[in-house]
Amino acid sequence: MLETSFGLIFFLKRPNPELADGMRYVYCRVTVNGVPKDISTKRIWHPSKWSVGAGRATGNKEDTKTLNAYLDTLTSKIYEAKRSLIEANKEVTSEAIKNILLGRTESGKTILPIFREHNDQIAALIGADFAPGTLERYETCLKHTRDFIKWKYQAEDFEIKKLDYEFISQYEYAQEIDDWSALLLAEVEEHFERIKAEVDQSVDTIEKAAAAIKSNQRPVHFSDRKQAFYYGLAQSLPWSVVAIICSILFSWLISTDEEYRERLRIVEAYENAPAYRLLMQNGEIVQDERGNFLKLRPQGKKGDVLIGQEYILDKKSKEMLIPLGRK
Repeated sequence: MLETSFGLIFFLKRPNPELADGMRYVYCRVTVNGVPKDISTKRIWHPSKWSVGAGRATGNKEDTKTLNAYLDTLTSKIYEAKRSLIEANKEVTSEAIKNILLGRTESGKTILPIFREHNDQIAALIGADFAPGTLERYETCLKHTRDFIKWKYQAEDFEIKKLDYEFISQYEYAQEIDDWSALLLAEVEEHFERIKAEVDQSVDTIEKAAAAIKSNQRPVHFSDRKQAFYYGLAQSLPWSVVAIICSILFSWLISTDEEYRERLRIVEAYENAPAYRLLMQNGEIVQDERGNFLKLRPQGKKGDVLIGQEYILDKKSKEMLIPLGRK
């Protein structure tokens, strides 16, 4: 749709707080059908060297010519944006021109508003076509979807056109993680990082001990074998202690590394449960006739705690079993 009126001016805007030496921001105002939109040019200029009527800087200095050339270029881009809207058979508005100028793309439809509209329709039919429990399940699903988008994409919503297999597959398992499990994820991740830091520190300790031994090696000459024997015996005793300590540290390092690799192997085997990767690296995995489970202990709550339909709570041991796969 063509516009009935179009206006374009450049003006100086007083900043708040004031800039040094009375400088002001240079703004562009695009008005279409009486609706104005201001666009910052990211430039500043002094009012004493500005023509309000011309909407340009005054003077013959180089900085004046540079600013005016930039404003001329910006003017051309605004008219190009207007022409592109007309050629695309889209409505010419000041907002649309501003979005093109700032590189903003049209926002597509997103998941949550559509989900909300669907639930509102269900709510209107409660008692006629749907039971209250149906709406409750849909509301829970909407909450899980909102939480999943925040957790996975650090966003408030997700565009429909970006939906792919990764979103659907990870969303399926993410529904099994609630607020309680999310806290455990953060705690387990911190614990796992601490184990890795201890391994790195042990490697550094062994390397320093080896370097100290090597730096203390000196050539020694003896008059006979007996003298060499006594000297070697005296020198070897302290380093034997060092060797024992290094052996202990190395053994601990190997055992820790094997434990790390074993947990990693177990995690990699459960490709159908990526949401529990961090939990599985530090939790205890048990198996019975029902399948494989990740054993966790609820904290800070008394009595029976039921978290999600897929969780199994052993009331006697106060341990919670989380299914890792579907049989």
